[in-house]
Amino acid sequence: MATNLLETLSEEIVPERPAEIERQVHERLNPLLLILQLAEFVLRAMPYAFFHFLGALAGAVAFTVTGRFTKEEGEDHAK
Repeated sequence: MATNLLETLSEEIVPERPAEIERQVHERLNPLLLILQLAEFVLRAMPYAFFHFLGALAGAVAFTVTGRFTKEEGEDHAK
């Protein structure tokens, strides 16, 4: 009798996997993956893009109203 755990496990008989296991896994995971991807898109990607777009839109409105470009960083290449 083997005293090592790995030797004991090597003597165990492993049953064959069912033929439909891949289909069952896909049927269970696909809806979950779709929901997670949509949630990440709506909750993370859309707000990120929206706030960056708002910054650009605010800069365009400020330039339209004042006629001056507000320099935030880097050199003023307009001079």
